[in-house]
Amino acid sequence: MGHVRSSLSDLLGVLSDAVAPQHVRFDDGSPTAVVPPPDAPVTVRAVTLSRVGRSRREGPVLDLELRVAVECHGPEQLDNMEQLLLAVELHSQYSVVSNGEFRQDEYSGAIQQGLGFLVRIPVSLRFEEPSDPPARPAEGMSGAGRRIRGRLVDVHNKGIPDAYIHAHSSATAAVSDATGHFEVLTSSDELQHFAVAVDGTEREVSASTKSLPLIIRWV
Repeated sequence: MGHVRSSLSDLLGVLSDAVAPQHVRFDDGSPTAVVPPPDAPVTVRAVTLSRVGRSRREGPVLDLELRVAVECHGPEQLDNMEQLLLAVELHSQYSVVSNGEFRQDEYSGAIQQGLGFLVRIPVSLRFEEPSDPPARPAEGMSGAGRRIRGRLVDVHNKGIPDAYIHAHSSATAAVSDATGHFEVLTSSDELQHFAVAVDGTEREVSASTKSLPLIIRWV
């Protein structure tokens, strides 16, 4: 099984546990999967698979983001939506795509017959680099040049907006959006050190980039 399919299967397991004994089905777009069967009130569809960046943790890694649509049908769709949203919130490797972070046609094309939401799934693909050694960064630059995405969250895994995030390995900084997401330039080092400011309070935070998107917790 490929890495993308494996990551999707992990999410399907989380969603299935949340609505058990009801079933969750994955719609792969085949003609026989157009109408959801009565015993599967939750349908999941892949929407996009995009490149987030490239990092290095025990070798080169291509960081991808799979977006899927989770759609609820039938008389229990509100209850199922509640349980599914809670399940995603409790697993910090996933995040719900909030209103304003997607195009309207992207949502309407994915949620077709009921209520639903979009979820981000991080995927990491290891690969072999060419045998030639990479060019060394200029002295004093600390290897800065890797752009990574992350999210700043509080103790309840809620995104923190309008926070200042500065990686010590880079001269640039970022500000988190309404859901706590940000994109910042760093070096290729796995362990990164950040200056984070929330509502005028600044703290030094260290975080591993072994798993992306990066999660920084403000505690």
